[in-house]
Amino acid sequence: MNIVIVEDESNISDLIYKTINDIYPNAKVSIFENAKDALDYANANHIDIFLLDIQLNDYKGTLLAKQIRSIDTYKYTPIVFIIALANEELYAYREIKSYSFLTKPFTKDELLKTLKDVIEYKKHLNPQNKKLKITQKLFVFEYELKDIVYIESFGKKLEIHLNKGNEVISGYSLKSILELIDDSHFIQCHKSYIVNKNYIEKIDKVNKIIHLSTSDNIPVGKKFECNVL
Repeated sequence: MNIVIVEDESNISDLIYKTINDIYPNAKVSIFENAKDALDYANANHIDIFLLDIQLNDYKGTLLAKQIRSIDTYKYTPIVFIIALANEELYAYREIKSYSFLTKPFTKDELLKTLKDVIEYKKHLNPQNKKLKITQKLFVFEYELKDIVYIESFGKKLEIHLNKGNEVISGYSLKSILELIDDSHFIQCHKSYIVNKNYIEKIDKVNKIIHLSTSDNIPVGKKFECNVL
């Protein structure tokens, strides 16, 4: 799980970081003091949960939240606001559809409860057993989406690259596979590639290369840059 904290008060961001680490030590947590850096990071990586301070150094957290919501991937991603003024809470709920909020000063117990709630909520948004069903002649094969790293097209066949081996299938186009998957974590990044954003480690915008956590590298096609870059 990849969590972003945008908070310019180090004592608060440190508390949130340590609390997350205590309850979910495998979570990846990134801390930013300003909105622009956080937005750049969100565009280049897949984020599962955002915790945003409303008052930031460069501009308001509510504006950052609007920018995040404008990205298709993050239309329903949980956002927790860190607020000091009660009237901002109503604005956030109505206009931006945040998941929850923390009012300064908050206790560690309040923080703990909110974090547990939002992380459990996020887990339910992404069920681990969602599958891709492929028919080959008289047989039906099933692949769990969480195991698919990327799908490559070559000739009249597709190769499904899994985190445990590869499978070659025929009779499907990348477009038809993307429709079957029907999951926002999968995007077409090239005329020959679909990628699972959960496996993206870094995006090289200069050379237009996606670096995956499996040590694979796949290209970004000019036609599909808007999906990725």
